[in-house]
Amino acid sequence: MSAPHEVHHLVLTPDGGLREVPAELAAKVAAGSSKLPEFAERAVRYVQVTVTDVTDGELEVVTANASIKFDRDGRLAEAGPIGRNDPRISPFEHEACVQWALRRWPSAPVVLH
Repeated sequence: MSAPHEVHHLVLTPDGGLREVPAELAAKVAAGSSKLPEFAERAVRYVQVTVTDVTDGELEVVTANASIKFDRDGRLAEAGPIGRNDPRISPFEHEACVQWALRRWPSAPVVLH
């Protein structure tokens, strides 16, 4: 039996926000059968966060990122590594994406000594 896991598809929006795209829609956009019109003619940064419960209480978090570009209709036109001239994903943005993905996982109680 495989460990329970979640995959989150997050877009860092041009206005400084964070938008989670549901997995089914993300797959359709990647396949070219759906679009995100709000990102038409834009280049945005994408972060994928995978959270796996490897043992009881121990989580593994793996992230990947990309630069994605959309055509005038909001269809995915290009996806690839973030290039030298692309805006970087800051440590704050990266951590915000990870924390968003972890928001529903139970946290360990605080222990004071």
